[in-house]
Amino acid sequence: MNSLLYKILIICFMLIQIANANDKHIIGQYAGDIGKYSFGVGQQITSWYSLSLHYGQVEGNKFHNKIETYTLKNNFHLFKYNRSHYQYRLLTGLSLLHIPGRKYETDEVSGASSNYYRQSSYRAIVYLTHEFVYKNLYSMYFESGVNDIWLTNSYNNDSINIRDHVSLGIGFRYWFR
Repeated sequence: MNSLLYKILIICFMLIQIANANDKHIIGQYAGDIGKYSFGVGQQITSWYSLSLHYGQVEGNKFHNKIETYTLKNNFHLFKYNRSHYQYRLLTGLSLLHIPGRKYETDEVSGASSNYYRQSSYRAIVYLTHEFVYKNLYSMYFESGVNDIWLTNSYNNDSINIRDHVSLGIGFRYWFR
């Protein structure tokens, strides 16, 4: 029931965002730590900041059930270069990812001691994006990022190389102008 409520709220939010279109965009993304496939809506808030909300999914297989994700992405625009109808943008950001359910919380794992650190279903992801825009309406972007667990683990453990845990994604945006 909780998952159904999340889906209804996300769909309502997305429909309201598209209906009130003014500098808003829809997004489709493949991979990138927020689901194998994700779709969302966003809005350009200022010339240097945009915000988007995504619903993502990873298909199930014989070992795992389907995974759903809900992500709030904060994009900070670092650099922009214009040439004719084309534009290049460099962005960075911080995402807050939520995986509903208790599957990813350590207190569900039998045998974990009570003082074992609690892992939650919320993750933070730091990322860098290269975006190529055409006629200020369409864009394709490439994103690389790492979540907070791997950042913390690589900081605390010299044997973990952060470069081994970077996720990559590719996406498409369409702006309503």
